[in-house]
Amino acid sequence: MRRALSILIVSWLSIQALYPQDTAIDGVLKKLGAYADEYPQEKVYLHLDKPYYTVGDDIWFKGYVTIGAYNYLSGFSKILYVDLISPQDKIIQSIRLPLIAGVTMGDFQLADSLGEGNYRLRAYTNWMRNFDNDIFYDRVLPIGNARTDSIVTNSSFSYENSPIHTVNADIAFTNLRGGPLADMDVNYQVTMEGLNIDRGRTKTDEHGQIAVDFVNKQPFSLKTGAIELTLTTPAKQTVNKTIPLRTTSNTNSIRFFPESGHLVAGNLAKVAFKALAPEGLGIGVKGYVEDDKGVRVADLESTYAGMGNFSFIPQVGNNYVAKVTYADGSQATQALPQVAASGYTLAVNNELDKQLFVQATATDDRVNGQEITLLLQRNGAIFYASKSKLSKKEVVFAVPREHIPSGVVQITLFGPNMRPLAERAIFNMDRASILPMTVSTDQDRYGPKQKVSVKVSVGNPTDTSRIATLSAAVIDLAKVPVDSGIREGNIYASLLLSSDIKGYIETPEYYFEDMDMTKRRQLDNVMLTQGWSRINWQELMAGKTPAITYHPEQDLRISGVVTKRDGKTPVPNATVTVLSTNNVTAVIDTVAGPDGRFSFDRLLFYDDTKFVVQARDERGRRNVDVHLDESPRQQVTRNKNTPDATVNVNQSISTYLKNTQEQFSEMEKYGLKEKTILLQEVKVTREAEEKKVRHSSNLNGPGNADQVITADQLIMGCPTLDQCLQGRLLGVIFRNGIPYSTRSFNQPMQIVLDGMFMEPGALSIINPFDVETIEVLRGIGNTAIYGSRGGGGVLIITTKRGDSGGYNRDLYTPGIVTHSPQGYYEVREFYAPDYSAPTDSLTGMKDLRTTIHWIPNVVTDQEGNASFEFYTAESPSTYRIVLEGLDVDGRLGRAVHYIKVD
Repeated sequence: MRRALSILIVSWLSIQALYPQDTAIDGVLKKLGAYADEYPQEKVYLHLDKPYYTVGDDIWFKGYVTIGAYNYLSGFSKILYVDLISPQDKIIQSIRLPLIAGVTMGDFQLADSLGEGNYRLRAYTNWMRNFDNDIFYDRVLPIGNARTDSIVTNSSFSYENSPIHTVNADIAFTNLRGGPLADMDVNYQVTMEGLNIDRGRTKTDEHGQIAVDFVNKQPFSLKTGAIELTLTTPAKQTVNKTIPLRTTSNTNSIRFFPESGHLVAGNLAKVAFKALAPEGLGIGVKGYVEDDKGVRVADLESTYAGMGNFSFIPQVGNNYVAKVTYADGSQATQALPQVAASGYTLAVNNELDKQLFVQATATDDRVNGQEITLLLQRNGAIFYASKSKLSKKEVVFAVPREHIPSGVVQITLFGPNMRPLAERAIFNMDRASILPMTVSTDQDRYGPKQKVSVKVSVGNPTDTSRIATLSAAVIDLAKVPVDSGIREGNIYASLLLSSDIKGYIETPEYYFEDMDMTKRRQLDNVMLTQGWSRINWQELMAGKTPAITYHPEQDLRISGVVTKRDGKTPVPNATVTVLSTNNVTAVIDTVAGPDGRFSFDRLLFYDDTKFVVQARDERGRRNVDVHLDESPRQQVTRNKNTPDATVNVNQSISTYLKNTQEQFSEMEKYGLKEKTILLQEVKVTREAEEKKVRHSSNLNGPGNADQVITADQLIMGCPTLDQCLQGRLLGVIFRNGIPYSTRSFNQPMQIVLDGMFMEPGALSIINPFDVETIEVLRGIGNTAIYGSRGGGGVLIITTKRGDSGGYNRDLYTPGIVTHSPQGYYEVREFYAPDYSAPTDSLTGMKDLRTTIHWIPNVVTDQEGNASFEFYTAESPSTYRIVLEGLDVDGRLGRAVHYIKVD
């Protein structure tokens, strides 16, 4: 971070030289500097191989974690969390990845049991959890399903507004070829904000259509939801669908945002506006503003995403309204903010290359020769500070861009006592912070199964270092169209814009594609309508700082405290031993401190690792308790990107689904993929199951399972539990004594014995006579709470207790606890065929790849060069090669290259 540090030192020295005796500004700068040091901001970006997926697919990604205003690769945190979240806001998979110099790579396998819908991909470090969740990487990811669901929906909505909202939904069902699905039973349930507001049952007509009508009686509190569908085809196949419900209203809205927060009388004011359709997307609008005498003072018209701006001089005592017509023909009248008779404003000219001009204006009663200060900063990092005397209404500051990095910058005007008077955000585009990148191939056109050689060059010849870490994705555009209206994202939009703006931004990547003056002005409208300062000036001046609950993680560790049996009194100098149940020869020990605390750090283990932690006091007695430090998992928060949800997922990616259906069939033919077998499942009432299961450790609650087996249902006489369960569990098969769900043949079911996570082969050592109940979790609704451990299903085994009249034993062992922490995910390698190798048994298999190549570890040499190779598939198409990444100086880069395959 030498570049940033030197700039801050120069800025600090120049400010001190300007006014060394000014203790007010000196105090603010010191507090900002301390804030930047103590609360550095980390950001995350994930480069994915594709913009959307289908069940049975693999999601491949590379993670970049940067820190500070100049986007240096972060060494602050050494662990990254990545979550896959379902349309029902449940974490389906969660993985923990090691960060090496701020980068990592990972993948998700999408199980066949997943349904079609809008999923979310979320990434963050433990340190980022201390701040607003809006800084997390959080992206809507459409996932289709042609594997177990070949039904395509086409939904349309109409609304009637009054004190309540009436919604009329027309939903048509077809197969992938477009044929209507008639005479199909449909059960539906409408939920909004977690509340069930309607349900019913119907049949599709001869056109495969149904109508669902419902009423939202609480439109001010119930904003979004979904229509949950359960379909029964004439072939008796059951399919579940979720139709997002982004609104129940047909009323557009418009809001107005004066440039620095207020309309001040007598001062020329720039006013931005943002018009939104009910589902949260921008809508075109035009109209005019008039005063309360009906005099027209300004015209307005949006330019992009419902946003625009206009200027006028507000007068004291006047009220202003806008009369607008939206793109759908509807009209509305909306009041502008009230006019203040006295105050300050800021006006910014952000269109020049070398510098920007900031004009501070005050009403006559505020002009008395006092000193005002202008400050530019981001999250406490100071880029510019200057002082001037307010001896007239207007003061202009010329701010050089030289040391201002790309991204969102806050401009604040302070009074003599350093109280903020006006503030606005700008977006600064520093071309020097963009990494020059070129991509070339040895040819422009290729034949089927032909080698492609790619060369990459980054940086400028004058750079002292041209080392960059990059990732590359190659997709077949004929199979993966990218013009389907589904957002793809890019590294510029994520790290420079979205991570510094609160709330939803519509298509942020749009502003960085061939940025010109028009797009710079449109981006300024985003700043005017959504600019947000992380600095709370009042709290900063008062010395109040955010509480730190989550610390940056440097390694995997097991820590805790040893106490007496009262759970409070620490046991000093206790001996603590940790052993892995996966490797009983791996034993490490330590001695607790005077406060009973102990820590095993710099551990390396993976997700399926289980530990036993044992403690003894100084005399070797085990009459102690061990309390492990465990941070709660990050909860799923409201999705700020709800407007990005695709209403009809299978329909929007139908081209991709047709190809993957053929691809998976081809892979099954050659034994490279197994197809899920869906069996009829037994459904029981929750109340009945709760009576059977009294002491269960089931995280869903006792009895919430796909199947429950009680002790009286077990066939006794078999020596081990796995033998007793053969053929007894629905949808479960055994291989060498290890249970597998038919929904996930590649991952064994997780065994949980009285709350302890056990190895898959543990059934062979459990005495059937000790078992009270067995709960089988196979469906995503029951397994999601177990995260990645539950990916293959879960068997919850509860043993008999004294009050059951059966087997009696004390399950508590003093001084010993079992521990199943989340370890590192073991990343898989992307398979890339090598057609130069000798032919084998797969020679006849069709090459139907959608992601032609994925290489997450492209690293350039000192001269900025790198290369890689891949083979084309066999279908004629256009391939798109996308490279993204950044260099050691924090410069972000993205390049796109196309080739033809004949």
